[in-house]
Amino acid sequence: MNRSHASGDVTSPGAAVAGSRLARRRRWTVVAACSSAVLSAGGVYATQWVQSPAEAAARTQAPQASVITAPVVRQVLRNTLVFRGSFSDGRTVTATPTGVAATQPASQPSASQPSALVVTDVFARPGQRVKAAQPLVEYDARPVFALPGAFPMYRDLTVGDEGKDVVQVQRALHSLGRPTGSDPSGTFGSGTAAAVRHMYAAMGYAPPLTTSAGTVSQDPGPEATTTLPSSEVVFVPSLPARVVSVPVHVGDAVKGPVVTLARGDMTLTGFLDPSERGLVTAGAKADILAEATGAHATGTVASVGALVTPGAGKDDSASDDSAADARQDSAYVPVRIGGGGSWDKTFAGQDVRITITAAATSRAVTAVPEAAITAGADARSTVTVVPASGGAQRVVPVTTGVSADGLVQVTPTRGHTLRAGDRVVVGT
Repeated sequence: MNRSHASGDVTSPGAAVAGSRLARRRRWTVVAACSSAVLSAGGVYATQWVQSPAEAAARTQAPQASVITAPVVRQVLRNTLVFRGSFSDGRTVTATPTGVAATQPASQPSASQPSALVVTDVFARPGQRVKAAQPLVEYDARPVFALPGAFPMYRDLTVGDEGKDVVQVQRALHSLGRPTGSDPSGTFGSGTAAAVRHMYAAMGYAPPLTTSAGTVSQDPGPEATTTLPSSEVVFVPSLPARVVSVPVHVGDAVKGPVVTLARGDMTLTGFLDPSERGLVTAGAKADILAEATGAHATGTVASVGALVTPGAGKDDSASDDSAADARQDSAYVPVRIGGGGSWDKTFAGQDVRITITAAATSRAVTAVPEAAITAGADARSTVTVVPASGGAQRVVPVTTGVSADGLVQVTPTRGHTLRAGDRVVVGT
């Protein structure tokens, strides 16, 4: 019996073999393509790390040289000097009471018992400016005050005394508007005594009196005459004076100075390097800054002194500021700076920075930085100009002048030009 098969139900062996071969070919084609892609990518990557000898040499060469330039300027050249200075009190005077006016005619003065003196009031404070016959400190209910004069009060003065210290007292009384009557100059007479009494009355104190026995009293009894005790008066060359210190409080025993006054205003001394001596002259403007407090002021150079060498036997009498001078351990030139008046009290005792700017040229000049100047083998000075357009550099011979603050005055030689705004080489 014959059997028939539908063509779609049975696959022949030849067809199956052919399909298998075709699939294998396709797989090999895909693998080959992927391998080729990987190899290509690796080759590209590898070429980035492989250099020819020429390329390696080019990479190791120094970069092309460039130049540093600065502009040519036209201005007045100025020298700016900065140096240290110190404020001080100059010469000072102190008041140290050693005796007190007795309250009874028969009482003995207490000059031999200084420990008995007690501070009973304090009127002055540091930095304050005080005038003549103004109570500063009170001890045992007696005032300490200042009068104008340079001669020290070395003794008690009373009727009948004579001398230049009496002349000084009379002049001080006249400055207060207290006439001394018909007393001759230098003689403490009744007119001078009356002026002293009026001065004490204006201060609110009874005038001290001395008896025929030599005791001091405040009782205007028989044979008592007016006196001016040395313990109560301190003479200062000029008034008003500045209070430097008041080292006592109410209730303290008097064991030393009760007040210290400056004989004049604060002084500012600058310590200038000797090599810069010729750059500073009297009248130059100065800028003063106290870095510690931020205080700022302007002043004028009052004087430029002679060279000072510490330890070389400098005459301290030439300076009112030997304490400040002693702070320097190297040679210097003292420069005194005036403030055009009284310095602010915040400068007291301060070390400060002093800046002085002085014109080095009387008019505007063409100038370049010092680094732009080149000296050739022929000793001629030149500058190299870099054109703004980027063209070739040109060398300009110049004649140099004064220098200040890193700039040098230059004048181009005949046939050459150099203008403000041109760029000159200062380095590479």
